[in-house]
Amino acid sequence: MTISASEARQRLFPLIEQVNTDHEPVRITSKSGEAVLMSADDYDSWQETVYLLRSPENARRLMEAVARDRAGAATSDHTTSIDTLREMAGGQE
Repeated sequence: MTISASEARQRLFPLIEQVNTDHEPVRITSKSGEAVLMSADDYDSWQETVYLLRSPENARRLMEAVARDRAGAATSDHTTSIDTLREMAGGQE
Protein backbone atom coordinates (compact mmCIF):
# COMPACT_ATOMS: atom_id res chain seq x y z
CA MET A 1 0.00 0.00 0.00
CA THR A 2 1.27 3.47 -0.88
CA ILE A 3 -0.28 6.63 0.53
CA SER A 4 0.57 10.32 0.67
CA ALA A 5 2.13 11.90 3.74
CA SER A 6 -1.04 13.95 4.19
CA GLU A 7 -3.19 10.82 4.29
CA ALA A 8 -0.72 9.10 6.62
CA ARG A 9 -0.85 12.07 8.97
CA GLN A 10 -4.66 11.91 9.05
CA ARG A 11 -4.72 8.13 9.58
CA LEU A 12 -1.60 7.60 11.71
CA PHE A 13 -3.10 5.59 14.58
CA PRO A 14 -5.20 3.30 12.35
CA LEU A 15 -2.13 2.78 10.14
CA ILE A 16 -0.05 1.78 13.16
CA GLU A 17 -2.71 -0.76 14.11
CA GLN A 18 -2.90 -2.00 10.51
CA VAL A 19 0.84 -2.64 10.08
CA ASN A 20 0.91 -4.45 13.43
CA THR A 21 -2.08 -6.61 12.49
CA ASP A 22 -1.36 -7.55 8.88
CA HIS A 23 2.45 -7.17 8.91
CA GLU A 24 2.36 -5.37 5.56
CA PRO A 25 4.42 -2.17 5.40
CA VAL A 26 2.90 1.08 4.18
CA ARG A 27 4.92 3.27 1.80
CA ILE A 28 4.43 6.97 2.48
CA THR A 29 5.22 9.44 -0.31
CA SER A 30 5.89 13.15 -0.11
CA LYS A 31 7.59 15.84 -2.16
CA SER A 32 10.73 15.42 -0.07
CA GLY A 33 10.98 11.64 -0.48
CA GLU A 34 9.47 8.36 0.59
CA ALA A 35 9.36 6.49 3.89
CA VAL A 36 7.99 3.18 5.09
CA LEU A 37 5.81 2.50 8.13
CA MET A 38 6.16 -1.04 9.48
CA SER A 39 5.62 -2.80 12.79
CA ALA A 40 8.48 -2.70 15.28
CA ASP A 41 8.49 -6.52 15.38
CA ASP A 42 8.87 -6.71 11.60
CA TYR A 43 11.61 -4.07 11.68
CA ASP A 44 13.51 -5.93 14.43
CA SER A 45 13.22 -9.17 12.47
CA TRP A 46 14.49 -7.46 9.33
CA GLN A 47 17.42 -5.95 11.24
CA GLU A 48 18.31 -9.35 12.71
CA THR A 49 18.25 -10.91 9.24
CA VAL A 50 20.54 -8.20 7.88
CA TYR A 51 22.87 -8.70 10.85
CA LEU A 52 23.06 -12.46 10.35
CA LEU A 53 23.60 -12.24 6.59
CA ARG A 54 26.25 -9.52 6.49
CA SER A 55 29.03 -12.05 7.06
CA PRO A 56 29.51 -14.01 3.81
CA GLU A 57 30.55 -17.14 5.73
CA ASN A 58 27.56 -16.92 8.05
CA ALA A 59 25.23 -16.24 5.12
CA ARG A 60 26.56 -19.38 3.41
CA ARG A 61 25.97 -21.47 6.55
CA LEU A 62 22.46 -20.14 6.97
CA MET A 63 21.58 -20.75 3.31
CA GLU A 64 22.91 -24.31 3.60
CA ALA A 65 20.76 -24.83 6.71
CA VAL A 66 17.70 -23.53 4.85
CA ALA A 67 18.46 -25.87 1.94
CA ARG A 68 18.81 -28.83 4.34
CA ASP A 69 15.53 -27.89 5.99
CA ARG A 70 13.73 -27.69 2.66
CA ALA A 71 15.18 -31.05 1.67
CA GLY A 72 13.92 -32.55 4.92
CA ALA A 73 17.43 -33.21 6.21
CA ALA A 74 17.25 -30.80 9.14
CA THR A 75 16.54 -32.18 12.58
CA SER A 76 13.49 -30.70 14.24
CA ASP A 77 14.78 -31.24 17.80
CA HIS A 78 17.77 -28.91 17.38
CA THR A 79 17.46 -25.18 17.73
CA THR A 80 20.17 -22.56 17.71
CA SER A 81 20.04 -19.67 20.12
CA ILE A 82 20.53 -16.13 18.89
CA ASP A 83 23.74 -15.95 20.95
CA THR A 84 25.08 -18.99 19.10
CA LEU A 85 24.15 -17.42 15.77
CA ARG A 86 25.96 -14.22 16.79
CA GLU A 87 29.05 -16.26 17.66
CA MET A 88 28.85 -17.90 14.24
CA ALA A 89 28.69 -14.43 12.70
CA GLY A 90 31.87 -13.43 14.48
CA GLY A 91 30.24 -11.75 17.47
CA GLN A 92 29.71 -8.51 15.57
CA GLU A 93 26.98 -6.11 16.60
